[in-house]
Amino acid sequence: MLTGPKKELLDLIKHQGQITIDESVEKMDLAKTTVREHFTQLEEDGYIERSYERSGRGRPSLSFRLTKKGNGMYPSYEPEMMREFIRFLQTEGEHRILEDFFQKFWNRRYQKLEMMLEEESADSEEDKARVTRRMLDEEGFMAEIGHDSDSGKLMMKECNCPFREIIKVTKLPCKLEEEFYEKVFGKKVERTTYIAEGDFACTYCVG
Repeated sequence: MLTGPKKELLDLIKHQGQITIDESVEKMDLAKTTVREHFTQLEEDGYIERSYERSGRGRPSLSFRLTKKGNGMYPSYEPEMMREFIRFLQTEGEHRILEDFFQKFWNRRYQKLEMMLEEESADSEEDKARVTRRMLDEEGFMAEIGHDSDSGKLMMKECNCPFREIIKVTKLPCKLEEEFYEKVFGKKVERTTYIAEGDFACTYCVG
């Protein structure tokens, strides 16, 4: 959890949409070198990103704005609303709409991964795992790759569940995630640990 000057900088960007280093110095009782160091660290940690704007001649001005991770530092009612929306569809008997939505969502994820695999000519199991992990990390799964100590089989571990609130209402994403891995690797996949049942991660054993 960010505190102190770094959090103050994020708050400034949140209020203004984007901000320059000079504007930040004017609003904070800190030296410019210190403010620049904070910006550098926040950028390296993925909370902010650079934005260039051109006004007239000369070099475009550099400012910073929040990334998805940076915006995630602030409260959101969206997960609760999504959960209530799913409950509404269920109580109204619209299960088919719900299933179609999630199926199409997972199909788009697989299509995106297929393109990534093709771009990197990822044919081996290890290469597919590496590319898949990169996509999962972009989605917030905090993925890891390992191997079972006894069988040597590939293990894909998801240490975070971005769909945690949704899964409180429906386990359909969990079923589709297992099928997703089977399509990626062309093998039967077994889920050996499960966040929804109290484990610290969801682990999928391939083959």
